[in-house]
Amino acid sequence: MASETHYPLVVYREWMRPLRLPAFAIAFCLAAFGLAAYAGALPGATPLEIILLGAAAAAAFGLWLAAVLLPRAAFVACRPDSVMVRIGLLQLVVSFARVRQARTVQHAQIHSPRSVARSLRALAIRLALRQCIALELTSYPTAFFLLRALTHPFFFLGDTPGFLFAVDDWMGLGRELEQGRASWLEKRHATGKHRRIVEDIL
Repeated sequence: MASETHYPLVVYREWMRPLRLPAFAIAFCLAAFGLAAYAGALPGATPLEIILLGAAAAAAFGLWLAAVLLPRAAFVACRPDSVMVRIGLLQLVVSFARVRQARTVQHAQIHSPRSVARSLRALAIRLALRQCIALELTSYPTAFFLLRALTHPFFFLGDTPGFLFAVDDWMGLGRELEQGRASWLEKRHATGKHRRIVEDIL
């Protein structure tokens, strides 16, 4: 693979999209009220209330910023010996040695809208018919509880260790995964063969 292609994770785009406008509107309104109170246009506003308005506006702005930036910083990419997943500040490197298989599935086959929590149902419905790549692993590259705390539930395959990649170009990702794993297996076989020859000579 000559260059590293980044495949954006659709789940973060779809998850964050409904939050952008409300978060921005709330931040704008709170900031407007805070500035008005600070300028004395709201009689009776105490310094504590002005501070609280400012803090709430900053929190809402932070949520809007996360909703805008996180989808751009959530992607998967294939490397010669591994699969790299970036979600915000979290970066996972999954060696092909851990990969059991990669297969194409519909999102609803893994996360059916009927079986997910009510808070996730609307997102599950939007993603239900999407073709995804299910990457089954022998084990996770780091502690599961940590991954679960830092990522979205739709990032996993349920009881099977592995990740569910909902991307726009799922055919391209599937092709890269297949080629990358085949190349890695070929290298491992060649290395093992070379080692046996050296051992026989010695």
